[in-house]
Amino acid sequence: MAWHITGIDLGPCSCDIGCPCILGEMEGDRGWCSAVRLYDIHSGEVDGIDVRDTRVALVADWPSGFLAGNGTGRLYFDSSVSQEQRDALEAVISGQRGGVFEVIGSLIPNFLPSKEAPIDIEAGDEQTRATVGDVGELVVTPLVGPQGNVTRLLHGAATFRDDIVLADGRGTHFHDPEMREWESGGHGEQIDFHWSA
Repeated sequence: MAWHITGIDLGPCSCDIGCPCILGEMEGDRGWCSAVRLYDIHSGEVDGIDVRDTRVALVADWPSGFLAGNGTGRLYFDSSVSQEQRDALEAVISGQRGGVFEVIGSLIPNFLPSKEAPIDIEAGDEQTRATVGDVGELVVTPLVGPQGNVTRLLHGAATFRDDIVLADGRGTHFHDPEMREWESGGHGEQIDFHWSA
């Protein structure tokens, strides 16, 4: 069976604004990389299981850089996500079901057991803030050009992100007990996604 999901992906990382990974570099600004991807899923289905209105955060850490791989990650599911939805989304986001997440799965070979945490999102006109339980907070403020248009990057080196809105992620910080504690140096991304496999 197939899967498809639509929604918003918010993704600050530890690098400064203009993360080197999006330009194909193998090492993060600090010689390592940590990041969070928060998937606010508006609609979707996995093997007939309805996953609309679910939220899941992928928190991950890489010893060198995102594209260099060998990462460690953990999924945090909002408390409202049922076990059936969680099992379905876990298989998709960990890359087992192909599609865009297959790349992420190859770069994070070490998945820690998933956890449950309340995920709260406050979306404003100029900035989105979210908390993942007491593990962390993320901030995404899209960069805007002189004409008021958001700054976009098309067809970055990580091919599963063909069109991203570049953002300021300062204010983001995470402290999963089994991974590196970090805060954003400024890089952030926002993606309206329509993914399937």
